[in-house]
Amino acid sequence: MSLSDIEQILTRLSADETLRARFVENPFALARELGLSATGARQLRREAAARFDSFAATPRERRFVQVNKLLPLTHRVLRDRFTRYFDRYVVEHGAPAFAHLFGDVLHFAEYLEAKLKEDYLGSGWTLDLLRFEKARVKAADPRRRLVVAYFRHDISRLVRGVARKDREALLEVVVRRSVAFWWRRRPHEPIRYAAFAAPRLRRG
Repeated sequence: MSLSDIEQILTRLSADETLRARFVENPFALARELGLSATGARQLRREAAARFDSFAATPRERRFVQVNKLLPLTHRVLRDRFTRYFDRYVVEHGAPAFAHLFGDVLHFAEYLEAKLKEDYLGSGWTLDLLRFEKARVKAADPRRRLVVAYFRHDISRLVRGVARKDREALLEVVVRRSVAFWWRRRPHEPIRYAAFAAPRLRRG
């Protein structure tokens, strides 16, 4: 079962209320009926929980939906590893220790960053992408006036490449120091954003 097959089933679920109700009641039975293996059924359930709030039946799944909504690009890159790290985080830290949604997501992002470094999975630009989304979550807090984040890579090119699933653009992401700003003039005003990369040095 390919990713395109999973995507087709998700499209059917979003359009067919009866099918969606059967999936919510017994996702693994319906997945088997649709020809999925046990592994494929688990993948479908994760993808459905991440995309549709109504499929997030358990507290863990509802929490995962919120984390995925605020760290979507990191999840896109890490895929199953993101889910495994999240499950480890829930086991190690238990229920959310923060009343505010942003606090829980930021705490997980910090945990994920540390684990990626420990497991040597944050090489290249993966850590920069996570740091970008972590800074964006901080800036989403309407009480914050300014958030500044620094990166090893051209963060604008990196974010565009991942968001558009543009492999060619990602191959062109090189080490190039950059900085991003999120700011608002007054609390609760709309956030503004800008990013700047260091100029390229000409050879010769």
